[in-house]
Amino acid sequence: MATSQRGATTRGETRARGQDPGTWTPRRPAPGRSADPRAAAQRRTVVQHHVTLRKVDPWTVLKLSLIFYFCVLLVVMVGLTLFWTAINNMGLIETVIGFLAELQVEVAVDGGSIGRAVFFLGLLNVVIWSGINVFLAFLYNLVADLVGGLRVTVSEDD
Repeated sequence: MATSQRGATTRGETRARGQDPGTWTPRRPAPGRSADPRAAAQRRTVVQHHVTLRKVDPWTVLKLSLIFYFCVLLVVMVGLTLFWTAINNMGLIETVIGFLAELQVEVAVDGGSIGRAVFFLGLLNVVIWSGINVFLAFLYNLVADLVGGLRVTVSEDD
């Protein structure tokens, strides 16, 4: 990940127009604040860094996407297993099968085959969405080459 840093500014300082970027002039104290240097030293200063995100590594995006979406798949599988167990213990499945039998519709419900189908569908989604994320990383890199990237300001308390 390539980044570039610009100059850091602290609260209480500003750059005057037309000056060299390395030259900083202090601001005037706000009304009601003391110009005493000891009082200014007791106040907290915030350092801001400007960082530009110019490139996203597609290999890293692929690894993180595969891990993330597989974890989502596991959470969904655990949730569906708990849901299936709950409705099966309440007897809802047998009630629905009995109602359909009265309508002369034969239905066989197998929880294992439903679970396998959901798992393979989830694996397919993991592959598809990870591929989409890698494609978006390549697309971001192309756009960042044209416009310069995403500029982020990071603040740090001292």
